[in-house]
Amino acid sequence: MRVCIPFVLAGVSLLALCGWVRQPQAEAPKASDVVRPAPWYESEIRAFEAADKASPPAPGQVLFIGSSSVRMWTTLVADMKPAPVINRGFGGSRTADVMAVFDRIVLPYKPSVIVYYCGDNDLGMDNTDSQAVADGFIAFDKRARAEWPGVKVMYIAIKPSVQRWKNWEAMRRTNEIVRAYCEKMPGATYLDIVTPALTADGKPDPMTFREDGLHLNEKGYAIWKNVVRGPVVEAWEKSTK
Repeated sequence: MRVCIPFVLAGVSLLALCGWVRQPQAEAPKASDVVRPAPWYESEIRAFEAADKASPPAPGQVLFIGSSSVRMWTTLVADMKPAPVINRGFGGSRTADVMAVFDRIVLPYKPSVIVYYCGDNDLGMDNTDSQAVADGFIAFDKRARAEWPGVKVMYIAIKPSVQRWKNWEAMRRTNEIVRAYCEKMPGATYLDIVTPALTADGKPDPMTFREDGLHLNEKGYAIWKNVVRGPVVEAWEKSTK
């Protein structure tokens, strides 16, 4: 019997093709298997956790938290005496970052007073969503109050700076929204560092900033101390009675 070679070859090719099509394809990685990069601030938070493990802070202290204006306040401990202070500012942080690490660098300390400075980086040079930034502080305050009903939470107003002056109107609106909230919420305090920081012509004083026009120098922190220390010490002393 004669076999037609072209038909045999065609059949073999078809079977091979079918076998290739039926081969199972590799499964897509599951969401739980995807390795996501650590947040940019992770090393700073881990350093705080390591320090807490080595020397656990006593409960009932005054917790300062927020962005670089808190982190770079090198005289903070001395400036707030006799109130004991924990400084947990981490540079570049925004409201969402602070909320993301609440369980790690707020919850463990059981503070009697919390002083919050954030929102400056949220608004930056061109973000004008003042309400969203104010809502971020309000969410933080409510979270803290849910944990410790008697805690005092103080909001340091977003500072007027040389570098970000063009976006001051958005920052001012955020401050006013938070001020109104604090006036209605027992235990929440608005700390006005804006009024004493402005010059007679209503602009930020370059002499109170470092060369970048954003971060405070000793003169700038002296203004903050004059506004912040009194309410902090008073609130802390009441918490100890």
